[in-house]
Amino acid sequence: MSQPNPDEHPSWDDLRCVLAIARGGSLGAAAQQLGLNHSSVYRRLDALEARLRVRLFERGRTSYRLTIEGELMADAAQRMEAEALAAHRRVLGRDLRLSGTIRVSTTDMLGLHLLPPLLREFPQRYPEIEIELSINNRLIDLTRRDADVAIRAADKAPDHLIGRRISKTASAAYADRAYLKRAGRRRALAEHEWLALDDSMAHAPQARWLREHVPQARCHFRFDSLEALLQGVRAALGVGVLPCFVGDADRGLTRLTPPETAGEFGIWVLTHPDLRRSARIRAFVNEIGTLIAARERHLLGA
Repeated sequence: MSQPNPDEHPSWDDLRCVLAIARGGSLGAAAQQLGLNHSSVYRRLDALEARLRVRLFERGRTSYRLTIEGELMADAAQRMEAEALAAHRRVLGRDLRLSGTIRVSTTDMLGLHLLPPLLREFPQRYPEIEIELSINNRLIDLTRRDADVAIRAADKAPDHLIGRRISKTASAAYADRAYLKRAGRRRALAEHEWLALDDSMAHAPQARWLREHVPQARCHFRFDSLEALLQGVRAALGVGVLPCFVGDADRGLTRLTPPETAGEFGIWVLTHPDLRRSARIRAFVNEIGTLIAARERHLLGA
């Protein structure tokens, strides 16, 4: 292509498009991020490159890779996005109203088994606050406002977030009654059929316990989430290590080992520093923190 036209200035929508393609590596992934269809993203990129007279991406059969010029454009877009999001967070942080939406990100175990009953009375206390609950085992990026609050089971909080550990948690080995009837209750732990977590969950305390106590040869099924492992235990595939607040609540499961905590591992309620003065964020963090702390005995399997 010829040299860029200095009179052509990309819009923010153009820059967002470039950034989305760079992050996703394809038009399809970018379209999903932007809430557009594939052809709209293609037309926007094609028109932008034509106006600038510069190729921003090397186009492969299944992927798009930034050119040098594209890297410059994507870097500028990322800086603009960071500034806009920081300004947005600072404005939200000054919001003194007990109204609006709070985006909460949490894991499958917490979001499906612990939080629902704890959130039951929140709408009655704060009728003008709406909660959006996102269940994702990956720690999302609060700096990009993917969420306002993260409730996570972890050893420690990420450096860029603020919050506190509300409670420790404990785990134990559980089996379904149908499995125990088939396998027998008097087996040594190492002789049972075990359900394990895959490498993506190797950091979880349940995975650490299994590595320390059970021969890997006894693990014939591996799962990428604790919720999937729970379903495997319920299906009588074998024995699995689960959080006590999940295993003890299931009347079809039998606990086979004493509860064990894992160092500093516990439940954290976290937010971004820019949001700590927001009235609705403070209200939610304080409320959910108090409710989780009140359940500590249950979380520890006591």
